[in-house]
Amino acid sequence: MLIAILPMLLQQASSMGASHTHVRAAFVAPTVTTARVGLAPISLDGRLNEPDWMLVQPVTELRQVDPDEGALVSERTEVRILYDGDALYVGARLFDREPGKIIRRLARRDASTHSDEFTVFIDGYHDHMTAVRFSVNPAGVKGDQLEGGDGEFSDKSWDPVWEAATTIDSLGWTAEIRIPFTQLRFSAAHQQVWGVRFEREIRRKNEVALFPFVPKTERGLASRFGHLEGLTRLGTPRHLEVLPYALARGQYHKPENATDPFNPASSYYASGGLDLKYRMRSNLTFDATFNPDFGQVEADPADVNLTAYETFFEEKRPFFVEGSNIFTFGGSGGGA
Repeated sequence: MLIAILPMLLQQASSMGASHTHVRAAFVAPTVTTARVGLAPISLDGRLNEPDWMLVQPVTELRQVDPDEGALVSERTEVRILYDGDALYVGARLFDREPGKIIRRLARRDASTHSDEFTVFIDGYHDHMTAVRFSVNPAGVKGDQLEGGDGEFSDKSWDPVWEAATTIDSLGWTAEIRIPFTQLRFSAAHQQVWGVRFEREIRRKNEVALFPFVPKTERGLASRFGHLEGLTRLGTPRHLEVLPYALARGQYHKPENATDPFNPASSYYASGGLDLKYRMRSNLTFDATFNPDFGQVEADPADVNLTAYETFFEEKRPFFVEGSNIFTFGGSGGGA
């Protein structure tokens, strides 16, 4: 009996091993090719009419995660990537057979607009663990985010300097994105391969499509990116950024006693300071601050608090949020 069972167990173990190997090898990262822009610069106007956009083959194989998992995106999509000595350009032609139904809403930066959206993820180090996310909706609302731990945690406080322009026309809508290399982190190699991923959301259909496609049952973010090839001679540009501020305040009131020296009728206050950022290398940045402003960098959103707990607003001063993801050791997950 043992002799008869042993070959059966070995056969099952072999088949399980083969099945496991098949699962691990099921994801083959596709390749996305980019090209260097010619003499004519890319005009960031939301219209992909420059001839250089035709230098590369578009990515069209976006597949749905929702609602029809694995099916091609329901509206034709074409995405291209170009670059020059200063920046990376992403151009997306997002066709729509019913352009009048494209949902576009205005909102704050990084806020959820519940509208159509195009997103690009970039893994500059190609370490399959970290990535940066840039998104834009048809109204031009931008969002950006740091991703760490292969999608296990993220940081929305990261606000790089980048540009995006969008246009809605009879064919659908287009997104044109310019990301300066000074805002990205990458090696100094002469020829480089980055990780890249594209996402399209069609809100009225509750549709989300990805390239490369990753099933909902599988985990991972940066480890499931495609390979962006064709990047050469990027160099390591140095970058100096100075953010000064000035603050003035005046206070006027009627003193109860005009002769009170501690309660004057008017008082004035002035202050100033600056934040400094210097990129020494592509992977090393020097940050400094002098007399940081303890007010909000941007106005906090209106909030009506009827609870017994105090309202908490996130830290927005650049010096105090720069690199904060280094100290994030875990999270509630995220993944793909």
